[in-house]
Amino acid sequence: MPVTLRQLRYLQAVVEHGSFSRAAESVFVSQPALSLQIRELENAIGAALFDRESRGVLLTMLGREVHEQALRVLDEALVLETMGKRFDSGPFRVATGIVSTLAPYFLAELLERLQALTTRVELDILEAPSGELVSAVLAARIDAAIVSVPLGLMELTERELFEDRFLVAGRAERLDAFRALGDRPRAEDLAQSDIGPLLALAEGHCLGDQVLGACSMWRLQEVHRGAGSLATLSRLIANGKGLTLLPETAALSERAVSPDLSFHRLVPPEPARRIGLVHRLASHGQPWIELLAEAATSAGEALVGAARKAIGGRS
Repeated sequence: MPVTLRQLRYLQAVVEHGSFSRAAESVFVSQPALSLQIRELENAIGAALFDRESRGVLLTMLGREVHEQALRVLDEALVLETMGKRFDSGPFRVATGIVSTLAPYFLAELLERLQALTTRVELDILEAPSGELVSAVLAARIDAAIVSVPLGLMELTERELFEDRFLVAGRAERLDAFRALGDRPRAEDLAQSDIGPLLALAEGHCLGDQVLGACSMWRLQEVHRGAGSLATLSRLIANGKGLTLLPETAALSERAVSPDLSFHRLVPPEPARRIGLVHRLASHGQPWIELLAEAATSAGEALVGAARKAIGGRS
């Protein structure tokens, strides 16, 4: 017969009160019912747990060891019994992926906002390209990811957080040559100019694909894809190696490191990526989703707002 939590609770009551009668009263059962459960526990263990004496009941040597183990089991059972309430009210620990072209610029703002919440949300961060993060969410290795949307996957719920527009980035003289193409040069005009080459992130980075999409007609021989991060790409551009499109979220941080980096804002409709929070359908309605989404939206809007104020552009 298996040991039950009821038996362990009755065992603890007997130890605490020193008698079967007082223990029965404390757990609101009759003494015979409690004594029966203790006998069944002793049968399951295979030995007596109490010495019944006229002065009371005392644990046997084995009984003391069983009692110590019972306390550990009851503590763990209490954790399980209260887990649902704690899960609804926090604190929450969420394994969250952030696309690598956003994380270095965005994470500090996000954590600052999460720390200000009355309900604590703690993140275990995974930084990786978008494709890896989406695979990790689908495989339940992480709870959510902050990536470019839409993805269009039926298995995932998406929530758009903010718009991150692209800026033409390069040294001042290259941007002057680009502006000289006309009064309102557009991203696709990069494909018609001789001021390149166009630099983009290496294969596997969705931002690199987005840049090429925005500059849809760029001559393939004039596209250099090899940089593994926006930091590397920005250093190359600042050293006069070409032009690229950088997201607003990265612009001010990269210019602070590379003062020779300049920006030009394109005419509306400006090319942009849309940043969103994605999670599995099974997570729908869990309280941390709203908390994380609101903090991420606020963090993203603060970054792009600062870029638009410093560089110019409509809000």
